[in-house]
Amino acid sequence: MPGRWSWTDAWIFIAFFVAIRGAFIWLATTAFVAMIPDGDVCPMCDSETLAIERDSWWRVLGERFRRSWCIGCGWEGVLRRSDAWLSGERHRKQGQRQLEASMANKRSQSGQLPLNSKKSS
Repeated sequence: MPGRWSWTDAWIFIAFFVAIRGAFIWLATTAFVAMIPDGDVCPMCDSETLAIERDSWWRVLGERFRRSWCIGCGWEGVLRRSDAWLSGERHRKQGQRQLEASMANKRSQSGQLPLNSKKSS
């Protein structure tokens, strides 16, 4: 019957507008992140910035972003970390985990044989 809606039509209509809304939110978020300056220089005066300790809700941003303070002009804000820094940080963390694992192995070796490998007398 022409002119009558079914539940299938309603779900298609709802899914279409939810998809459009999701695409808009993704596009707006991507554009906003692209506007945050990249690197560790001040966007106002191009001098070096120092990282500020991330506390409270700033940790929600993750390791991709950092709070910064400019030595030259006193600017304070958020900067994106470069991809080179992120790959170096991941490499450093992996090396630290390997070092901790090897230290744990060395600590467990006290010069004695494990209980299950001792020879019975």
